[in-house]
Amino acid sequence: MSFKTVFFCVAFVALVLVSCDPPGQIELREQLVRIDTLLKSKPELAFDSLSAIDKSDLGEDNKAYSNLLDVITRHKLYIPFENDSLISKTTEELKGFPPDRNYFRSLVYQGMVRYGLESVPDSLVLLPLKEAERILAKNVFEDEDKTRIKLFFFLGLVHQDNKNYEIGKRYFEKALKVASRIDDVENVVNISILLFWSHLRKDRFNEAEQVLTSLDSLKNLTPELRYDVINAKAGYNYTTGDFRQALSGYQELEKLVPQVKGEPRVSNIYYSMYLSYRGMAELDSAMVYAKKAVENISKTDVKYDNFYLYVDFADIALKNGEFEIAAKQYKNAFLSLKEASEKKTEKRILELEKKYDLSQARVEALKQRQKFQRFLFIAGALFLALSFVFLIYHLNLKKSRLELENERILRESAEKEAAGTIRQNQQREHLLKFYKLITQREMVTQERFDLLSQKYIKEDPIAYNDLQTELFTLKEEFSGMMYDLMNDELFYSNLNLPEDFQLTDSEKVMLFLMYYEMPTTEIATVLGISTNNFRVRKSNLKKRMTDHLENYPSMKNVVSLF
Repeated sequence: MSFKTVFFCVAFVALVLVSCDPPGQIELREQLVRIDTLLKSKPELAFDSLSAIDKSDLGEDNKAYSNLLDVITRHKLYIPFENDSLISKTTEELKGFPPDRNYFRSLVYQGMVRYGLESVPDSLVLLPLKEAERILAKNVFEDEDKTRIKLFFFLGLVHQDNKNYEIGKRYFEKALKVASRIDDVENVVNISILLFWSHLRKDRFNEAEQVLTSLDSLKNLTPELRYDVINAKAGYNYTTGDFRQALSGYQELEKLVPQVKGEPRVSNIYYSMYLSYRGMAELDSAMVYAKKAVENISKTDVKYDNFYLYVDFADIALKNGEFEIAAKQYKNAFLSLKEASEKKTEKRILELEKKYDLSQARVEALKQRQKFQRFLFIAGALFLALSFVFLIYHLNLKKSRLELENERILRESAEKEAAGTIRQNQQREHLLKFYKLITQREMVTQERFDLLSQKYIKEDPIAYNDLQTELFTLKEEFSGMMYDLMNDELFYSNLNLPEDFQLTDSEKVMLFLMYYEMPTTEIATVLGISTNNFRVRKSNLKKRMTDHLENYPSMKNVVSLF
């Protein structure tokens, strides 16, 4: 056997040994799986079995699995959590790709544990729950329907707490659908009761009644579940004004109390009976049960709502003329409110003391850091101040330069504009003089032609006709020359008229010459028409422009020329 072959065999064996679990871990894993199965039905025994395991014997994977089972068991036994450090650490250790069943469970319980901690904001509660929902959409975990119910249930609670009632309702309905499919009566009742109270708070009585009707078909309910159902029905009857039927339900609850685990608050039952009697205006009976409600308040059960029990008892005693009882109960109401406030204050003080003790350890280190930070702050402030002063100076200097440059540009622009205006006015004057000169020359030429033609009108008619033809041709050439001298750029730069308003060349010449106040006879001569004909054209153009003033308001100044 070659050296290379021996080397590969040894490497393969070493790889197999490394990949295998350490000795005893497989047996411990099987034990944890048995505990996992046990906690579904007997969480107390599962808790004892977990406590008996020495955590130091567990490998990393088994330790993470054991911690997850510990969290689930404590949650089932209603053992409160002080923080989420254990479940958060467990979730991080179980994280892998692809995500497995235990990682999915750890995310759900991480959200559930955080929900029970007042110091944790809802945003942190929602993070693991939404991640679990995302994983659930891509994976089917068998035998985890109850975990799926918890996921939807707590997603619904978080949304309901943040007043996203419709979203919360959809999650509750998802949870109810899964619970109904697997015949999980306990969750069916609990979720249905939650939906019922949600409907009742919003006065959706039809929907609330439908939920109660759906619970009537459930059989063999535990005393705890029957207690919740009867309480819901009594609450519905009281809210809808059927006080006698509500009273009957609360009386049934009173009989059921000895069978219910967890010691329900009897004072609340008697208080509800008091409210029912008060609704029926039976004040004597109402006072009896108000007294019972107060007498059954647990001394260890310090809650703010106990205040209302004392106040209502005092109110009805006052109405019945029992002034001493009323005075005593008003005093008890005050003391109850004070005690509840003190309890809350004590709890807050303990929390603050704990935070104070933790912060004291950081104070000394912070003092030195603060000195250094103070030095840096002062140096930074001075640097910023100097930078600010320099920046202001630079900006003012730049602003002054810009203002001077703008003034120079404006001055040059004004000078150019003034020079252009002067040059344009001079050009207009020259043009008008040119118009007048040509017009006068044409009039003189026409007079000479007229005198010359008189000689031939009788002596030589043929020569006379030739002269008239030549005179007509001369007038047309003269008029054409005038139109050539008038272009659109010259016209629209002088008269404020819209270019889409249609004008003939002769109308443009006429308006241009009128704008510069040329005499009527000279304008008529330029256009090659008679004075009367010019007046007619002028009148027609004025009418057409006046009719279009509504569409072209800018022509108002031009119309004033007529």
